[in-house]
Amino acid sequence: MAGQRIEIDAGGFGLVLGVGDDGRVHQLGFGRDTAPATADLPTWLYPLAYPTFGEEHLREPALRITHGDGATSTRLVYRGHHQQVDGRGTVHRIELADRVAPVRVTLCVRPWPDVGLIEQWVEVTNDGSAPCTLHQVAASAPSFTAVDPHLTHWGGGWANEWTETTERIASGTKTVASAGGVRSSLHLPPLALLAPDGIASEVHGRVAAVTVAWGGDVRFDVEAAPHGQLRVIAGAQHRGAERILDPGASFSSPPAIWAWSETGIGPTSRALHRYAREHVVRDGGRTRATVVNTWEALFFALDPERLGAQVDVAADLGGELFLLDDGWFGTTHPRDDDTTGLGDWEVDRRKFPHGLQPLIDRTLKTGMRFGLWVEPEMVNPASSLYEDHPDWVIAEAGRDRREERNQLVLDLCRPEVAAFCLGVIDRVLTEHPGISYLKWDANRDVTEPGSGAAGIATDRQSHLPIDRVRATYELMAEVGRRHPDVELMACASGGGRGDFGTLRYFHEIWTSDNTDPLDRVRIQWGASHLLPASVLGAHVTRWGNKPLAIGCAVAMSGRFGLDLDLQAIDPAEREILREAVATYARIRDLVQHGQLYRLVSPIGTDRASLAYVDDEGDRAVAFAYRLADELVGADEPGSGPGHAPPLAGLLAAIQPSRTYVVRDITPGRASPGPARVEVLGADVASAMFAWPAGPAPAATIWEISAG
Repeated sequence: MAGQRIEIDAGGFGLVLGVGDDGRVHQLGFGRDTAPATADLPTWLYPLAYPTFGEEHLREPALRITHGDGATSTRLVYRGHHQQVDGRGTVHRIELADRVAPVRVTLCVRPWPDVGLIEQWVEVTNDGSAPCTLHQVAASAPSFTAVDPHLTHWGGGWANEWTETTERIASGTKTVASAGGVRSSLHLPPLALLAPDGIASEVHGRVAAVTVAWGGDVRFDVEAAPHGQLRVIAGAQHRGAERILDPGASFSSPPAIWAWSETGIGPTSRALHRYAREHVVRDGGRTRATVVNTWEALFFALDPERLGAQVDVAADLGGELFLLDDGWFGTTHPRDDDTTGLGDWEVDRRKFPHGLQPLIDRTLKTGMRFGLWVEPEMVNPASSLYEDHPDWVIAEAGRDRREERNQLVLDLCRPEVAAFCLGVIDRVLTEHPGISYLKWDANRDVTEPGSGAAGIATDRQSHLPIDRVRATYELMAEVGRRHPDVELMACASGGGRGDFGTLRYFHEIWTSDNTDPLDRVRIQWGASHLLPASVLGAHVTRWGNKPLAIGCAVAMSGRFGLDLDLQAIDPAEREILREAVATYARIRDLVQHGQLYRLVSPIGTDRASLAYVDDEGDRAVAFAYRLADELVGADEPGSGPGHAPPLAGLLAAIQPSRTYVVRDITPGRASPGPARVEVLGADVASAMFAWPAGPAPAATIWEISAG
């Protein structure tokens, strides 16, 4: 077995492993160049493919186990390799075992050559007669040669999602981890970019991108060792999630997914987007509807007459789906604010004397679809559900507990609780024919993580972080099986569920509760590093009191919608919204399914630009935003005030010798330039006029099509 080489190709991006004379598996190559010259170096000098506690005592482990005999070190040796074909492709299974303890570890690697990604996870099996404890089981731990390593990650919290940080990695270990367990991507989106050779741009530099497909907490440990070697350990957060593995039992880690680029950050995003659309998101090829939501129009003050008026205006403007948000339910504890009623999913007859069906029927009669807000995993203490079942919530017995947003988390590890939540959704959908969309919210994290579920014993409460997510997935999957034609939006105080694990059960997410268009430019820019525009809900609102024209131009770069009091808009605003809805209908196939090219970053500048291009390079749509009157930053040649945005990435996607028609299609257009010009592809940049004119904030949208 010594000298064996395992080559895994994902379409120009690959992983090469080798078995050394010591019987251990080492990483020989990762990235574009996966054919290293190994003849001059023995295999054992290459980094371990999967480091364990006690093996490299001066370095960070990916795996830590306390074995049944109390030993704490693990040394894995190679036992075999085979390929397994399933419904999603081929999995390479590299079988390892501890040299003494009866523990098997399988490194699972699935290449996705159609999109150029590699998926990795790890399975641990206890073959002994005594339980062992898993303290840490990371999904992946590749090594890199690094000259000047930089890490980019995002954070921010509520209304400030996807705040970008790029920092140089010094000697030692940098840890980036989320917390909370439910809305984990609200605090730390599960994505990290590593640039081994210095800060990368959209089009220059080696870049590795990794995401963990998990709806709970995730963790990235970036370790810089001497002699320029770097290792990234990626997986679910293990702190507080130790797991006792009984004899004969196995545990599978959540997967990590890797992308690689030799030409900057842009290709990693496009690979992740394609993977999301084709292999993750439900109905990823379906074009998303234009949604009109009621939240920022009416909040909890709902009544049929006002809602009916909103429906009529929404239909007149061209809306396609009318979404009734929070506040429609509650009887003994009416839902008049966020302090009561959650868990009591009966229509509030004070607000809707005849129920919801008349409003649903009125909406359907206009040609629009109808959607509804739910939050099935949560409960207010001021509710009949909690009064009847106070033991159904996650809490630690005998200890004080905290509330967030006046609510608690239901314990889905208890079968009766999961059955209740499923029954809620079944009943809502069967009692109200015509609902074809649900906004599934979750507005608090887990604190005092205790469970009374029979499957989680008192000595295994640390199993809850994993088991709760898996139980939630089971609920979401069953909803999808029972109601396959109902579209689902994931919302968790905004962007708290923007991960590839949860998105397997949803069609889109609510990107952020912050809909100020200036903030949204930055938030959507950050989210675009992982998520395609088709899943990024982006609505025009009054948040920030910005002109509706800039709000439309920003929302049109995502999954477009409206969320404002449509009765309160003046005639000029109504025409801007009408134009935006119609224009978006013409370009949304590009926005939702095209290839993204980020052109000018809003991070550290007062402007931004991005474009979407079809696969053939025949059509494109480009957005430019001037966010302040004094333009600063983005000092690339030709990008200063009065010049067109730098379009290197966009120009690479279209044909320079072909004739294109460039049109200014900005809703409420105020640009003094011509609305249409015809140019060669090489001259598209000069045809795309100056940065938006007029007082900031301002925007311009160009449609580019082959003549």
